[in-house]
Amino acid sequence: MKNSMARESSFCALMVIGLACGITSLSGEESSEAEDLLRFRNGDSLHGAFLGLKSGELRWRHSEARDPISLRTEKLRRLSFNGGRARKNLGSPSFVQLADGDRIPGTLISLTREELLMDTEFAGEVSIPREFVSRISPRPHGGLVHYIGPFSAEEWSVIEQPGKDAEEKEDEDEPPKKPWIFSGGAYYSNSQLPIAFDTKSTDQVRIRFTLAWRNRLNAAIAFHATLKQPSPAQEEDNKDGDQDKPEKKLNEKQQVAGSKGFAYTYGHSYVLTIYSNYAQIYRCDFTDEGEADMDRLSNSSANLRLDEAGQAEFELRCDRTSGTIALFANDRFVSQWTDHRGYVGTGSNLAFASQNSSARLRVSDVIVTAWNGMMDSAQSMETEDRDVILLTNGTDRFSGELNSLQDGTFSIKGTYAEMKVPHEDIQEIRLARSAQTGEDEEEASRQRVRLLLQPYGRLTLLPLEATADRLRGRHPALGELTLNLQYAGLMEFSFGSSVLDSWDDDY
Repeated sequence: MKNSMARESSFCALMVIGLACGITSLSGEESSEAEDLLRFRNGDSLHGAFLGLKSGELRWRHSEARDPISLRTEKLRRLSFNGGRARKNLGSPSFVQLADGDRIPGTLISLTREELLMDTEFAGEVSIPREFVSRISPRPHGGLVHYIGPFSAEEWSVIEQPGKDAEEKEDEDEPPKKPWIFSGGAYYSNSQLPIAFDTKSTDQVRIRFTLAWRNRLNAAIAFHATLKQPSPAQEEDNKDGDQDKPEKKLNEKQQVAGSKGFAYTYGHSYVLTIYSNYAQIYRCDFTDEGEADMDRLSNSSANLRLDEAGQAEFELRCDRTSGTIALFANDRFVSQWTDHRGYVGTGSNLAFASQNSSARLRVSDVIVTAWNGMMDSAQSMETEDRDVILLTNGTDRFSGELNSLQDGTFSIKGTYAEMKVPHEDIQEIRLARSAQTGEDEEEASRQRVRLLLQPYGRLTLLPLEATADRLRGRHPALGELTLNLQYAGLMEFSFGSSVLDSWDDDY
């Protein structure tokens, strides 16, 4: 009752502001040309343009308002710039990750035992005390980047399936929901229809993505998919000249529920199914008659321990030449599969789907890169008292003490020798946990904002003042700095450790 009254009070306050300023719509349906969107903690939204920030108040312009509006930031949840898409994308793939989860993209300049110096596109040169750093990634992807995103609603396509639309229309009086919604750099599922795009990837590829879920996790991820089914029309034509029957038969098969329908949906492909406790991979092939030939690849163990409602980062490493597939979850090796019948995934499409009608998925931070084919779990080698270095060749790794970076070369003291390694040969360095410090997540959220930079950056800081394009703030590790907001896609005013805190699918 109390929350309901607070929500009603907040909404009424917004209505008063709207009437005074001549605003006709809070939902933004009549002002779709506006670039920015404000989301309030009570669920209300307001389209317009961000003008600035100072002393706990945000200045906002609406197309129907005569004057700028001032809003208390304590009532706000999230600001989406330009539809959740930054006006500029960062060019450097390298980054430094802090112990509190912040990710600082930029070019490494130097490193000592006390501090790390970086050149950033969004804030110029910044100095970071080494004790705040948990990971240094000079070449995080380790190869050619085929895709990174998503950044817009037009990038991916929904795979329509016969009969699905009619099944999902529960109320004729309400307009049907879109099967997937793009909002703030992520896709949110509203149905069991898959969403897919062509990665243009090659035989050896690494596919990294973040999944968040509500209710029980039950996701299907198709990769190296053709999204095409072999047509048996020619074979049937040779028999009886009837080309219509096979096509009709094939469409009926597309409606088959469960894993048997994977082949008819994704064509020649592999489909990874992920549950809270385990994962498995299906091999999708067809017989000469066009019938689905489905097999589940065997493996020793693919156990997972994921929350019922949460978030996890996954990585697939696929090699057509050897027929091997490996899965990592939250940087930990899960399992490896080998297709002894030959690699059947001849396409380059990637697709995601929720297999549970009552569950929902959020897909974000998708990165597809080339890969050298070496199965390696060095990312899981983080230790308490030693720094772990992984080279870009994917096989060589060693531990020791990271001393410095000077003139593009890292100095590393190993157990038996001191090594000099060029920064371009290093994919990632994970610093010893005992040397790290950072703020508590709850403490960091107090009176602070979180900026999400595209394609891959995050800063949590205390805002001092901001204009439409610049924000001056104080960061616990970087100190006081001025940020170029053209690289920001989102500014969050309310956040926490729970994935549900950042679940915003109503742009």
